Amino acid sequence: MTNDDGAYRQALDFLYDRINYERMTSGTSRYPFRLTRMRELLQRLDLGHWLHGDESGPHVPLVHIAGTKGKGSTASMVAASLTAAGIKTGLYTSPHLYDLEERFRVDGELCRPADLVRLVDTVRPLDEELIAEDKGAASFFELTTALALLHFHRSGCGAVVLETGLGGRLDSTNVCRPDVTAITTIGLDHQHVLGDTLAKIAAEKAGIIKPGVPVISGVVADEPADVIEQVASNQNARLLKIDRDFSIDWKLKPDWGSNVEFHGKTSPLSASLATTLAMEGQHQSRNAATAIAITQVLRDRLSLSIDDDTIAGALANLCCEGRIQRYRLNSGVTGIVDAAHNEDSIGALCDSVRNRATGPVAIVFGTSHDKSADRMLELIAQLAMQVDLRTIQLTRFQGNPRWRPPAELMAMVPDSIVAKAAVNENAIAACEAALRTVSPDGTLVVCGSFFLAAEAAPWMRSNES
Repeated sequence: MTNDDGAYRQALDFLYDRINYERMTSGTSRYPFRLTRMRELLQRLDLGHWLHGDESGPHVPLVHIAGTKGKGSTASMVAASLTAAGIKTGLYTSPHLYDLEERFRVDGELCRPADLVRLVDTVRPLDEELIAEDKGAASFFELTTALALLHFHRSGCGAVVLETGLGGRLDSTNVCRPDVTAITTIGLDHQHVLGDTLAKIAAEKAGIIKPGVPVISGVVADEPADVIEQVASNQNARLLKIDRDFSIDWKLKPDWGSNVEFHGKTSPLSASLATTLAMEGQHQSRNAATAIAITQVLRDRLSLSIDDDTIAGALANLCCEGRIQRYRLNSGVTGIVDAAHNEDSIGALCDSVRNRATGPVAIVFGTSHDKSADRMLELIAQLAMQVDLRTIQLTRFQGNPRWRPPAELMAMVPDSIVAKAAVNENAIAACEAALRTVSPDGTLVVCGSFFLAAEAAPWMRSNES
């Protein structure tokens, strides 16, 4: 079956027709996240053994990860380590860059289109039952979560890693029974749903913490860290915190990536684990520290056969598309595509550009209407004080209706870089204009949205030397 097959298109249409909450812009009450329907859907799929509080069926080791940024990379690191140890591992992440099947991976392999059709054919009649019983149509994310777990069950996975979609407490993944939970970072994003302070956002994400289940935290700011510590205490869940129970040393490699050394300071964490990271940025070293701690706690809790050399090798070989992804373009230009779309992730990207760029820099920026574009542009303006910024092309993506008009972005550009800003409604034309300003030997960065990253990456590949 190809991606153009009629049955495949019908399966995608069934799922995408359920996307509505992502187009709303304000008001928590307008986001009808619920867990009851999610639990019932899994029970009707005979997947009740995945549910928290259900001890009736065979248990598959499960890791549940939340966070403002870094949760997808961390989840990928944990899954890669488990796969490298010979454990068939399902990984559920979101969003996807190109194809929906990227959300459902088994040992790194995407769900095949034919398998997706069969999964939808199984779930669709059960969804129709819920509608007929006035229990409401399942949301897009409820459906994809059910599809993921069904795919992992049918694939015979021996472990599963789940990334939350939005928040944690009311996220559809939060019906599952975890063996380890983790919160990577807390920052300001999705405030219209999760709350307008770090403490409120932390409380939502800490909703994944379960009674007696160990939790790993990569959160360092006092306000959200205190909330997580209090929730863990209330749930009698052992908390292991970065910079207290474990830490990581980080050093840039000359070309790309970094050398890191993990230090565990409490049992069952290893005293030392050294490796390299193919993924760029100091923030990825902290994600790696969290992932190593998760894997080692899971290993100890379930007596899994995973040695430290296996973990180190998995991290050294792992790359995630759209995460400060490098391209070697013509004229010696370094292209970078990053899906960074909030203040913290743009900050991490700017740190990496500051560390790597030796020549002129051009930026192509476009984002969604519900993101804090003003703060992201302020961080880019701060970067411009330390690098030779030639242009910032303000653009939009084409494949999703959530784009913010480039003219609105222009009104937010700080005065210090407004003379270098230009509006370009076409993302590819924006990339081409930006490339001309940094050839030869400069750096071209595309950022602000997963949707923009997905449109720019094929252009980057077509211009590789």
